[in-house]
Amino acid sequence: MEPMTQAALWFWLPAALVPFGAWISLSSKTTSTTTFGRAVALLGIVGIVSSPWTVPDSPSSAAGHLLGFLLGPAALLLAGIYLVAFSGNVPVGRLPKSDRRLGVMSFIIGFVWFVGMHWWNLTPALNGEVNRYWLVFWPTFLLLLTCLLSGSALSLRMIGDRRATESNVMWFASAFVFLLIALAMTIDGRAVDAETFRYHLWLAGADLLGTAVGLSIAILVFGFIIFLHERALPEPDSIEPPTEEEFEQVSAIVAANIGGGGEDE
Repeated sequence: MEPMTQAALWFWLPAALVPFGAWISLSSKTTSTTTFGRAVALLGIVGIVSSPWTVPDSPSSAAGHLLGFLLGPAALLLAGIYLVAFSGNVPVGRLPKSDRRLGVMSFIIGFVWFVGMHWWNLTPALNGEVNRYWLVFWPTFLLLLTCLLSGSALSLRMIGDRRATESNVMWFASAFVFLLIALAMTIDGRAVDAETFRYHLWLAGADLLGTAVGLSIAILVFGFIIFLHERALPEPDSIEPPTEEEFEQVSAIVAANIGGGGEDE
C-alpha cells in the first residue's frame, strides 16, 4: 500500500470521524444515536493517537503522537475547570462545595504535568527528536491562556455581579502563566532551549494577533454590510388608522371583559 493511501486510511479517516461523530452526538434526539456518535468520535481519536504505530513513516503521525501526550493533562485541566466553575455561585447545575477542592487539585496536577513536559523528562519526542508540533503548541497555549485569563478577569470585574473574588483569582492565574512564559524565555528546558522557545513564542504571538485582527475585521465588515442592507430597505408602509366601527368593536370587547359581564365575545 502506498504511503499516501496508508496516511489517508489510518490518519485522515479517523480524523474525519471525530467531527462526524461529534455532529451525530450533538444533533441526535435519541439516546442510541447519541451513543453511536460518541463511539464514532472516540474511535476516531483512538485512530489518531495510534497513528505513530499504524503509519510511522507519515509526517502526519506527529500530530497523533502529540495528541496522545496531551490527552492526560488536558483531561485533568478541563475536569478541574468544570468542578471549580460549577461548585461555585451558579444558578443551575450546582455541584457540592467539596468538589471545588477536587477541581483545584485536578487543575494543579494537569498544569504541573504540562510544565513537566517542558522542564522535565516528559517532553514529547518522536524518533529521537522533539515533536515539532509541541514546539508550536506549548508557547501558543501559554500565550493564549494568559490572554484568556486576563480577559476573563477584566470581564468579571466590569460586567459580573459580586465577582471580585473570582476576578482576583483570574488575575493571579494570569500572572502565574505570564511568569512561566518569562521563565521559559530565559531558562532552558529539558529538550527545548530558551532561544527556541522565544522564536516560537514570537510566531505564536503573531498568529494570535493576526487571528484577532482578522476576526475583528470580519465582524466589522459583517456589521457594515448589515447596516448598508438595512439602510437600503424602503420605509415600511403606514397602516390606515382604525375606523369608527373598529373603535366601537374594541370598546365593546373591553367593556364586556372589564365589567365582568357574562357575554361571550
